[in-house]
Amino acid sequence: MRETEHIDRRRLRPRFGIGTRLTLGLAAVAAVVVVAHVLATRTTHAAVEAVRSMRTRHEPLAYRASVILEQLSAYDRAVGGEVESDSSGNLRTLSAAGNALQGAVELYFDGTPRPELTPATRALREQLLAHIQDGRQLALDSAQEGQWREQRWQALDRVHQLVATAGGTGLTIHGQVIARPSLSALATAIDAVRYSDDSSGATAARERAFEAVLHAHAAELSRSPGQVWVGVVQSDFERAARLRRDLRRLDARDLAARSALLQQSGVLTKEVQSELQAPSRQGLLEAARHAAISAEAAEQTVTASGLAVLVVMAIVSVLLIASISLPVRRLTAATRLLAGGDRNVRAPRGGSAEIDELAASFNTMADRISEAEAELRAQQAELERHVAERTQQLHHLAHHDPLTQLPNRRQLAGRLAGALARARQTGRRAALLFVDMDNFKSLNDTLGHNYGDKVLQGIAQRLQAAAGPNSLVARLGGDEFTLLIEELRTVDEVERRAAALVATLQQPLTIEGRALATTASVGASLFPDHADDPEGLLRAADVALFRAKELGRNRYALYRPALYDAAAQRFRLEQALRQAVEAGELLLMFQPEVALGGCEVTALEALLRWRKPDGRIATATEFIHIAEKSGLIHELTGWVLRSATATVAGWRAAGWSDARVAINVSPPQFFESDFVSHIAAALESAGLPASALELELTETVLQTGSATIDALRRLRESGVSIALDDFGIGYSSLTSLEQLPINRVKLDRMLVEGIDSNPRSAAIVRSIVTLCHGLGLQVVAEGVERPTQLEFLAHCGPIAVQGFLLAKPVEAAAAAAEAKSATARARALLAAAPAPPLTLVGRKRPQPI
Repeated sequence: MRETEHIDRRRLRPRFGIGTRLTLGLAAVAAVVVVAHVLATRTTHAAVEAVRSMRTRHEPLAYRASVILEQLSAYDRAVGGEVESDSSGNLRTLSAAGNALQGAVELYFDGTPRPELTPATRALREQLLAHIQDGRQLALDSAQEGQWREQRWQALDRVHQLVATAGGTGLTIHGQVIARPSLSALATAIDAVRYSDDSSGATAARERAFEAVLHAHAAELSRSPGQVWVGVVQSDFERAARLRRDLRRLDARDLAARSALLQQSGVLTKEVQSELQAPSRQGLLEAARHAAISAEAAEQTVTASGLAVLVVMAIVSVLLIASISLPVRRLTAATRLLAGGDRNVRAPRGGSAEIDELAASFNTMADRISEAEAELRAQQAELERHVAERTQQLHHLAHHDPLTQLPNRRQLAGRLAGALARARQTGRRAALLFVDMDNFKSLNDTLGHNYGDKVLQGIAQRLQAAAGPNSLVARLGGDEFTLLIEELRTVDEVERRAAALVATLQQPLTIEGRALATTASVGASLFPDHADDPEGLLRAADVALFRAKELGRNRYALYRPALYDAAAQRFRLEQALRQAVEAGELLLMFQPEVALGGCEVTALEALLRWRKPDGRIATATEFIHIAEKSGLIHELTGWVLRSATATVAGWRAAGWSDARVAINVSPPQFFESDFVSHIAAALESAGLPASALELELTETVLQTGSATIDALRRLRESGVSIALDDFGIGYSSLTSLEQLPINRVKLDRMLVEGIDSNPRSAAIVRSIVTLCHGLGLQVVAEGVERPTQLEFLAHCGPIAVQGFLLAKPVEAAAAAAEAKSATARARALLAAAPAPPLTLVGRKRPQPI
C-alpha cells in the first residue's frame, strides 16, 4: 500500500522544462547571494564603523595628547635655555614654544572631536595654562637679571674709566710710575669691586671700602678733578650697588620659582599621560579589537557564501548542461578570441534568456577591457611624461650646483669648450676668472656650515649680478667660483672686470641680519694669450689665483708664464717634502737659551731641519711656507712635538732633571679643535710635566680668532709656557702683549742687531725690556752674535740670550755638552766685559727691574 502511494506521488510531481529549471536554479543562486550580501554587509559595516571610530575620534585624541607632551617638553627646554642665557633670540624661542604649547592644549580641548571632559581634565587644562605663564614669568625674570648685570658692569666700568682718565693708573716718567695716592686708592678699590665674586658675599664689603676711600678723599678730589667728577663717580657707583642688591633679591625669588617649575613639569607630564593620553590609547585598542573581530566575521561570511554559491551553481550546471551546450560553445569561442587579443570580438546573442544575458555580460566585459586598455595606454603615456620630466631634473642636477643652482664643473667644461671654439672663429679673446673667498674656512668654523651655505648663496647671487654680458658664473666646489667671459677685445678689459669683481665682493653682505665684511681673491687667464685649450686655461687661472693669495688676498692677479714656473717649483718642493717626511729625512737641532743673571740654560729651542739627499741641511725657512699652504704643517708639527718631548724625556732620564724644550707652532695649527689635547697627549706619552714644554708663536696668531686665544689660555693654565716669537717687527706688537696669555717675549734678531752701534736701536730695546718686565714677562734676545751685544743686554736687567755667540744649533746627542759650553762662554764673556758706565749710548741707564 505504501509503495502504491509513492508511485502516485511521482506521477503527480510536475515536470519542469529547461526554462523553469534555469529559473529555479538562478533563483536559488540569487537567494544565496542575497543572504551572503546581507550578512557580509552587516559584518563589514560593523568593521567599517569600528575603523571610522578609531580614525575620527580616538586616533586624533591620542595624537593631540602626544603633541601636548612634546610641546610641554619643548617649552620646559626653552625655559631652561632662557634662564641660562638672556639673549633676545632665546626669548623669541621661548615665546614660540609657549604659543605652541598653548595651541596644543586648546586644540585638544576645543578641537573636533571634543574629548569627554571631567573635573580632572578641566583642572589639568588650567594647570597647563598656569605652567605656561609661570615659565614665561621665570624667563622674563632671567632676562631682567641679565640686563641688570650688564647695567651694573657698565656703571662700574664708567667709574673705572673716570678714575683711570683722572690719573688713577699713574704716569710713567723715566721708568717710574707716579700717581696721586687718592686716585691710586680709588683705582685699587674699584678694581676690587669689579672683579669680586658676589657669591662669596665679599662685594658688599668692597663697595663699602670704595665709599670709605671716596669719602676720605672727597675734599681733595672735589678740587681736582672737581666736584662734578666726584658727583658722577658717586652716582654711578650707587647705581651699581643698588643693581647688585636688586640682583640678589631677584636670584632668591627665582631659585624657588625654578624648583617649583621643574616639579610642576614632572607632575603635569604624568597627568597628561594618565588623564589625556592613556584614555585615548585605550579607546584606540578597543576600536582596533572590535574592527579585527568584525573583519574576521566578514571574512568567514564571505567564505561561507562563496561555498554556498559554488554548490548551487554546480547543481544548476548539471541540470542545464544539456540545454545550453551550444550557446556556451559559441560563448567559449568568443572568449578564446578575446583572450587571443581580438578586442573587437563579441559573443552572439541568442538561446535562452539566461545565456543571452551571459552573452550580454561578456560583451560588457569586453567593452570594459577595451576601455581599461585605453586607460592603461593613457597612464603609460603619462608615466613616460613623468620619466621625461625626471630625466630633465636629473640632467639639471648633473650640470648644476645644488646649493647655489649655478652651473657646476661638468657644465663649465662643456661651456668653456664651446666658448673657445667661438673665440677661434671670431678672433676675439675669452677670459676665465677663478674667484676664491678669503678666510672662508674661519667663517665656517666660527658661524657654522649652515650659515656658511647661506653666505655662499649670497656670494653666488652677487657674482651673477656683477658678471656682466657674455659671461657665465659657475661653482666648482667649496668657496671656489669661476667666471667665464666671452667677446673680449683687450687685456685691459679683463683687468677692469676682475678689479670690479674684487670691489663688488668687498661690499658688506647681510645674512640673517648680520653684516659680514667679505673679500675674495681672483686669478685670471686669457685665451689665446695664456692657453689654447680648456685644461690649460683652467691651470693658468689657478696659478694666477695662487699668486693673488700670495700678494695678500683681496686682489686679482693676471697669469704670467713666470707664475707657472714658480708654481711648478713649489709643487716639486712640496712633493720632495712629502717624501722627506716618509723617508725620515727630517731632524731636530737644539740651540740653548742662557739666562745672563745666573748663566744658566733656561730652555733649548727645537729647530726643524731637512737633511737633503746631497747632504745639505736646509733650515725651516726654506720649506715651512710650503708646508703651511699644502697642509703638511699639521703632520710636521705633530712630528716635532713627539720628537722634542721624547728627546727631553731622554735627557731627564740621563740626569738632566730640569731640561726644557721650546718648539715653534704655526698659526694654522690652532684651527684644529683638538690641538690642546694633542699637546697633553704628547706630554703624557713622554712622561713629562707641562712645565717642560714651551710653545713659541708669532703675532699672526691673533688673526686666527678668539678660539686661538682660548686654546692658549687652556695651555697656559695647564702649565705649558707660551712665548711670543719675533717680537718687535710685527704691526701689532703692543696689542699682542695685551691679548695673548704669554710668559715670555723673544726679541727678534733684527731688533737686537744694532743695539751696540745704533743709539735708537739701543733705546728701543731697553724700553721694550722695561715694558715687558713691568708686565711680568720674561725676555729672550735672539741673534746675539757679538760680545758688545751681550754686554749691553747684561745691563738691561733679567734677560736671557740666544745666538751663535754662545752656542750654535746641534743635534740631540750633543745638546747637553753644548748647553754646558754655552753657560761657560757666557760667564767668560761677562767676566771680561768692562764695568758699566754711568751713561749708555747717550742716555741714563735705567735701574734693572
